[in-house]
Amino acid sequence: MTSQETAHPLVALFIDYENIVRSVNEHIGAPINWRIIYDAAQTYGRIIVRRAYADWSNYTHAQQDLLALGFDLVHVASYHGKNAADIRLVIDAVDLAARGETPFTHAIIASGDSDFTDLAHYLRLRGKTVVGIGVRATSALLLISACDTFHYYDDLLEKKPTANGTETLSEKKNGVETYLNAIAHKVRMSAHPDRPKAILLFYKFAQQHPNTSLLELSQAFKTFAKEQQSPISPTIANEIVHQLFHTFCFEFAPPEKEDQPLWSRRVSFAPGINNASDLLRKCDRGLLDLLMKSMPNTPIDPHLAAQMLYGSADNQRIVNYIKTILDELTAS
Repeated sequence: MTSQETAHPLVALFIDYENIVRSVNEHIGAPINWRIIYDAAQTYGRIIVRRAYADWSNYTHAQQDLLALGFDLVHVASYHGKNAADIRLVIDAVDLAARGETPFTHAIIASGDSDFTDLAHYLRLRGKTVVGIGVRATSALLLISACDTFHYYDDLLEKKPTANGTETLSEKKNGVETYLNAIAHKVRMSAHPDRPKAILLFYKFAQQHPNTSLLELSQAFKTFAKEQQSPISPTIANEIVHQLFHTFCFEFAPPEKEDQPLWSRRVSFAPGINNASDLLRKCDRGLLDLLMKSMPNTPIDPHLAAQMLYGSADNQRIVNYIKTILDELTAS
């Protein structure tokens, strides 16, 4: 690498669309923010290559956000094989590095797939700085180790400043929406009265299905919840699993094989969770803690927080329960 290249770093950004979107949907539970990935890449230099790989005939609705950021959408028909887009990404990156017609100093790979490990090693041998971006729960250790630097998308979300962090509730028409938006960088949720019921039901379901991975448990629970006498929507069922995950309600077994994703490992409840009520309280406390940290200059209204967690503030007992947790968090 020449001194001129070092002084003026040039970035090639490659996105494995299906991997990163699937990981964000399953483990963060919110729509992906491409601007966050793009901005992270920009910190390394001028982006001269912007490519996203997928069978775009399956994702016509999702193209506009990437096109708005100037990405070249590389279409790879899925009938060529499950890993066709991955292979095309590797071929393009190797070709660009070998030919040198488009000189770049930094290669950024937005994916957690271990299939890109050899590519990372190759690019480093060619003198490139290799940076990975992936979701914490699904990023392969082999790929992480092969990169010079690896950023977790989860952490990039947390670093993104929230516009409402210092606003008062009077500046918003809907205080509950303000709260939901404040924690949306970490976890997606709806202010729905079925949420507590879904969590209590999940505890019972998980107890009946021991030695199961969180991914399997989550998928099976959505089907189970839909079949109940008072059905819970798949959306709420999906949301509460992500809420429990992000409030540290689970313990994961050690990997049974090298590079096993976190959500594919056997899961149990965290210590101290001995019944369904314990699970609900730990989740409530974790979400309120996240809310307080996301809005450090705004006092949290127990009534609005009750609406956020329970879909209503009509029950004074629930409001008092929320206030007790807020007081505990403030004192801790």
